Amino acid sequence: MLEYFVVEIFMTVCLAVPAMRVLVTGAFGNIGSNTIPQLTERGYQVRCFDLQTKRNEKTAHKIARRYTVEIIWGDIRSEDDVRRAVRDIDYIVHMAAILPPMSEQNPDLTWEVNFGGTDNIVSVAEEMGSLSKFIYTSSIATYGHSTGRGPPKTASDPQVAIDAYPKSKIEAEKRVRESSLPWTVLRLGAGISVDLEWLGQSMSGEMFHIPREQRIEFVHPKDVGLAITNALSADTVGKILLIAGGERCRMTYREFMKRTLETLGIGMLPDSAFIVPKSDEDYYHTDFMDTSEAETLLHFQTRTLDDYLDDLRKELGWRRRVMPLVRWYIRRRLLAASPYYKR
Repeated sequence: MLEYFVVEIFMTVCLAVPAMRVLVTGAFGNIGSNTIPQLTERGYQVRCFDLQTKRNEKTAHKIARRYTVEIIWGDIRSEDDVRRAVRDIDYIVHMAAILPPMSEQNPDLTWEVNFGGTDNIVSVAEEMGSLSKFIYTSSIATYGHSTGRGPPKTASDPQVAIDAYPKSKIEAEKRVRESSLPWTVLRLGAGISVDLEWLGQSMSGEMFHIPREQRIEFVHPKDVGLAITNALSADTVGKILLIAGGERCRMTYREFMKRTLETLGIGMLPDSAFIVPKSDEDYYHTDFMDTSEAETLLHFQTRTLDDYLDDLRKELGWRRRVMPLVRWYIRRRLLAASPYYKR
């Protein structure tokens, strides 16, 4: 009887404690859409903040059908919009950013969003003064063309602003680290989406500018979401942590592309379609990463490339049956986008 009353009192107290409220900016991007489900399943009240675009509305509708979330549409550059989003929030996960290749097509907008937007939300959060934690997602791109300098990348390695995107992320990181907030910086590795529309956009001329021997440490976007979710309650304040899949997920770009294109039913493209690097500057900003501290604190490395490819097959669904009929056309379109390919 005593045990019954103890359990009843415990449950009453737990139910009386309001759920912690988390603001996720850039909520409907690749990483955000893989983080929100895990936050809600963990019992957090999630407020989503993003630009109101057709693509984001589609993702928001898909998420809202399965999970209870609050959605605020707005611009990270707008102080009024950010104040609405930050009101009565316990945690902030700041992911809103313009990514490559769009970042290099419009460097001024990239700076306004990636640095200016970060400065905006940090300033508002500092005024609020009651935040439990501010998590900022940075990128391995901040290390620049690092292949020639040897792996793995560590949190203390120098950052290099090779173009608009890493420049904006480096300065945004600095703004976060120099703030009065209880901050954590997560530098993310190559978390590739299984969304077919996103993959279709990425499989353009950009994919051919990455050398075949480029080192990549893949990380499943769901594992990134798990790392972010666990970081809310872990002892991470004041830390810079590297988020990638671990040794099981280390490979060359050629290995990654071969397995992905074969899963899609397209097949690996000729080596001559890809850049042959003549200097360090020709390499891409991916590499192996030292994730030992991050994994010890966050326990997030649960999936491999095999899991990603399984998810990709499920996403393809009925399209896998028709792929043999259109394979030749897709290969021709892809090769036409390569500036290096010669028949």
